[in-house]
Amino acid sequence: MAGRFDAFHALDQEKQTRVIEAALAEFAEKGYARASSNEIARRACVGKGMLFYYFGSKEELYDFLCEYVVEFAKNTYLQLALFESGDFLERYRKLIEIKRRATADRPLHIAFFEKFYREGNAERGGKYIEETAAIYKLVSSSLYDGVDYSMLRDDMDGPTVLSYMKWLFDAYTAESSGRFKRGEYDVTDEAAVAREWRKFDGFVNDMRKLFYKNNHDTAMNGEGI
Repeated sequence: MAGRFDAFHALDQEKQTRVIEAALAEFAEKGYARASSNEIARRACVGKGMLFYYFGSKEELYDFLCEYVVEFAKNTYLQLALFESGDFLERYRKLIEIKRRATADRPLHIAFFEKFYREGNAERGGKYIEETAAIYKLVSSSLYDGVDYSMLRDDMDGPTVLSYMKWLFDAYTAESSGRFKRGEYDVTDEAAVAREWRKFDGFVNDMRKLFYKNNHDTAMNGEGI
């Protein structure tokens, strides 16, 4: 992203972070059309004139953020591609762990990325469709390619079992995300996060009992919390 934004990259890291987080928050909350450059400057504690000096226009700032967050997402989800296991449940657990850690460490990055195609953003974010699609393809292939079906029950079709488990994961994730959005737990509270992981590990173990052969019915011990 150097070149167009050299003046911005010349700033000290603390000021860069202030501007990036202010802009991510404003665009994530309001979308491109309704986001205010004045509000971004206020949140970042910089003059609006300086904001346009760094980026030229609101459009240029949004492009900068898109490139920045797409790169962040690539690096984040690459961790899943590097995770070597044929166990579908272990892979999915790793995906949830990666996403939860990213949400806790960089909540604004995740919020911006997940609202790429909301109403008001699609026109601006459309130029990044191929890059975002490649990220989702990376996640999908990391989950499903080379799954060891021999670990699953013999009396059920392997791909069908994966579909069942994905539906259950989606429902669990939706319920967990709903509780987080309602403020029922704080991702910065280590004790609360540990409780969530214990609950999640129990859920994964229950699916292991339902869909795996008995000789693969091993309890997970919550490592990585």
